[in-house]
Amino acid sequence: MPGDVLMVSIVMGALAFTGTVASTVWAVVHFKLKKKELEVRGSDPELGPVVDALRDDLDDTRAQLAEMQERLDFAERLLTAGRASQDE
Repeated sequence: MPGDVLMVSIVMGALAFTGTVASTVWAVVHFKLKKKELEVRGSDPELGPVVDALRDDLDDTRAQLAEMQERLDFAERLLTAGRASQDE
C-alpha cells in the first residue's frame, strides 16, 4: 500500500512538472512568435512616415518641456530672491 501511494505521488509530480515545463515552453514560443510578428508588421513601409512624424512630435514636446523647466527655474529664483529681500 505505501509503495502504491509513493508511485502515485511520483507519477502526479512528474505530470505536474511536465505540465509546468510544457506551459513555460509554450509561453516562450508564443512570446517569440508575437515578437517576430510585430517586427514584421513594424517594417510596413506605410508606417515609416507615421513613425517619423511621431518622433518629430516627441522632439518638439521635449523641447517645450525643457523650455518650461527653464522658466520654472527662473520663477523659483525670482521668488527666492523676493523672499530673501523681504527678510532683510
